[in-house]
Amino acid sequence: MSVIIEFEPVGRRVEAEPGQTVMQAARGVFTPESGGVSAPCGGRGLCGRCRVRLVEGEFSPPNEVEKRLLGKKGLDEGYRLACQAVIVGPAKVEIPPETLTGRQKLQLEGTDATVVPEPAIKRYNIPLKTTSVDYPYSTWQQVEAFLAQNYGLPCLRIDPGLISRVEALAGDDPVTVSLRGREITNALVNGKTRKPVGLAVDLGTTKIAGFLVDLETGITLAAEGILNPQIAYGEDVISRLAYALEGEEQYSRIVQVLREGLDRLLHALCGAAGVVPEDVEEAVIVGNTAMHHLLLRLPVCQLARSPYVPAVTLPVEIKARDLGLGMAFGAVAYLVPAVAGFVGGDHVAMILSSRIHEARGVTLGLDIGTNTEIVLARDGEMISCSCASGPAFEGAHIQQGMRAIDGAISRVDVADGGRKLYYETIGGSPPVGICGSGILDAVAGLYRAGVISYNGRLDANHPRVRFNGERKAAEYVLVPSEESGVDRDIVITQKDISEIQLAKAAIAAGTKVLLEKAGLKEEDVQRVIVAGAFGTHLRLESAVAIGMLPDLPLERFQQVGNAAGAGARIILLSETERRRAEEIARNIKYVELAAMPEFSNNFLNQMRFPV
Repeated sequence: MSVIIEFEPVGRRVEAEPGQTVMQAARGVFTPESGGVSAPCGGRGLCGRCRVRLVEGEFSPPNEVEKRLLGKKGLDEGYRLACQAVIVGPAKVEIPPETLTGRQKLQLEGTDATVVPEPAIKRYNIPLKTTSVDYPYSTWQQVEAFLAQNYGLPCLRIDPGLISRVEALAGDDPVTVSLRGREITNALVNGKTRKPVGLAVDLGTTKIAGFLVDLETGITLAAEGILNPQIAYGEDVISRLAYALEGEEQYSRIVQVLREGLDRLLHALCGAAGVVPEDVEEAVIVGNTAMHHLLLRLPVCQLARSPYVPAVTLPVEIKARDLGLGMAFGAVAYLVPAVAGFVGGDHVAMILSSRIHEARGVTLGLDIGTNTEIVLARDGEMISCSCASGPAFEGAHIQQGMRAIDGAISRVDVADGGRKLYYETIGGSPPVGICGSGILDAVAGLYRAGVISYNGRLDANHPRVRFNGERKAAEYVLVPSEESGVDRDIVITQKDISEIQLAKAAIAAGTKVLLEKAGLKEEDVQRVIVAGAFGTHLRLESAVAIGMLPDLPLERFQQVGNAAGAGARIILLSETERRRAEEIARNIKYVELAAMPEFSNNFLNQMRFPV
């Protein structure tokens, strides 16, 4: 009897037979183009490069090859070799970054709001003299005196760890010091030849986007995205909070993997930009409330249950080194304040970069993801909520769903009453599964064609619909096996449609509640801002067709990409915009949907497709 093996962070669930190795199971669904498990030696147990980590479930006991190549420490941490570990039952498997082949399409670009650079970091070039009997002044004393006399900056502070570094610069060479407020956070010999650099991070539930920015010019030097390594511990925020609450060891691990992932991202960005991490002098991080808490290791018990109260909604400043980031020794990471519940700093950053807070008339903003935040603004007054749209739009909980990597069906057109179907895949590779935008297109197209009814049921009499005896449910054949890249049919199941209904109903119901609270109707909305990675790639007409987005003329919609990442860069570059973001967070009125009976009623109504 087959069992389900779940591969993270690519989001693939595959049927495997007990007795197969993990490598064999992976080869059944991955292609060289679409990613999977790296095996330089061809899976012969020679290189040890196919390391995976068992998160849940059970494999066969480690054999001698694994004991030799992984060692006791690796085995104790749950690592196994995919070519040696034998499947015995259902399991969740994490593919580490160094083992993962292929690359997910991650959304980095966003709105490009103009901002005059006014960073928190200020640099000053200071001439020095060699300390001697005739000139008995230390480097630190000279720095302090120069800044007081020339810039009126007395009573400075210095990070204690920098004192010895500053003193080591004693000599006749000029020194460049970086000030953040009145605190010296970095010191460089001839530092004026090196760019002051900052890091902006959009810390998402599924994806993390990082940007390295020149603090003097505002130019983005490098942009990179990675999958959030916490995915292995849960695809949604509640699952991760539950894991953290299992014990100190679990909380430490989920924090550690996130911080290590951020540091890897920092080093990758620096490598791409040709700078050293020690020159990165400021970081701004935006994220939803759960990611914010899990990064800072704040108490989360009150956040994991209703009414979902954050431990803090103030701005947080912390030394970057305390987050495990190898930046300048005194560098500070600034975390944008959350609003309430699961409306976090990423939502504030999205509002800031999209200028929703300045818009006249009625504007609706949605940042669509595993956790979707919605804001309704009318002439500067804002009301916001968060809804658990779930990971279906990332391809999770979909029978043959996957994230947006090569081979994922990303666009679907239905013709001839659903008898014909045209699709596009990422990278143009043979299809191996379907990602969020593809499943949304397919469901919308099949609904318009009458293959799916208003309540989400497949037409059992349709020529491309068949009954799956093992699952005891109907399924629509999207791609026959001879066209696919995995030698099996790619299908959309009845359960897949239900998952899309749940996700779209949460978003639509959240929107309805905000409109009702404001005494408005859908037709009153003059502009709809759609943000986020999924929001960027979805086809608006498909989202409107299934009732996920308001039934408004398409010219009222604007897809703005990674607006949270753009907001993080703006906040990094401008102290004025930073204060503005804090004001936005203070002024938004928050609605907790879980406590509202009208949300439940709206949710049930929105499960159906528009008639």
